[in-house]
Amino acid sequence: MKKTTLFLLGILFSLGISAQTPFYFIQLTDPQFGMIDKNASFDKETALMEKAVKQINKLNPGFVVVTGDLVNDGNNADQIKEFKRILATLRKDIPVYLTPGNHDVGQQPTSASLAGYIDTYGYDCFSFQMNGTCFIGINTQIIWADVKEAEQSQLVWLTKVLENSQKCTHRILFGHHPVFVHSADEADKYDNFPLAKRNDYLNLFNRFNVSDQFAGHLHYNSNGQHGNFRITGTSAVGMQIGKEKSGLRIVKVYPDKVESTYYPLDEVPAIVEL
Repeated sequence: MKKTTLFLLGILFSLGISAQTPFYFIQLTDPQFGMIDKNASFDKETALMEKAVKQINKLNPGFVVVTGDLVNDGNNADQIKEFKRILATLRKDIPVYLTPGNHDVGQQPTSASLAGYIDTYGYDCFSFQMNGTCFIGINTQIIWADVKEAEQSQLVWLTKVLENSQKCTHRILFGHHPVFVHSADEADKYDNFPLAKRNDYLNLFNRFNVSDQFAGHLHYNSNGQHGNFRITGTSAVGMQIGKEKSGLRIVKVYPDKVESTYYPLDEVPAIVEL
């Protein structure tokens, strides 16, 4: 019952930082243990993720979020164990949040695969506030795959979170799939929300003044905008598909703006200036 409640209601955290203090967080995405060598091993992903954590531990982000495809095979206990082992080496004073990807819950999630993910990681959606900004993480795979009951439960929760977030300076969304990659009217594809429901979500986000979504899934960087809602696709800490190098994104949050930069792992700054 407890884990079902986490899925239906999400997690509401409140972290105490002055509402006027700029801060930054770090987004990692698609470590996808096992992808590079097609599940034969995950040594290469281990090296990349350890390097990312080492860089993060030198910094002072408000939190870290990993936006899905944590592993390449959601049923592979060794891949999951290795991801969790390395994640546990993050400094204990840095909160970390996760959203599921298609490789974590399956291309067509079932009740069993969703429950298995929650058993493994504790939740598949979350919300919390930091420094006057509301952060929301959702399970985008149930939207993409049209898992009606699970999506409807999440949508009810998401709407309530947004309704209760209007005193926040910003509302920032996390999810594995971007709502769209470049254009709100682009065709349906593996990478985006289906057109049949995309406008409903865009209307919801614009209605409640959601400023940004930070997503993964693409294994390359991308940007799109619809109204005041901006979508930033972040390349993988694991295997690359585009021209980028494995890396992470540093997102700076100010009272009046949100800025972000993607850094290859060898180029992560030693100090983040705000």
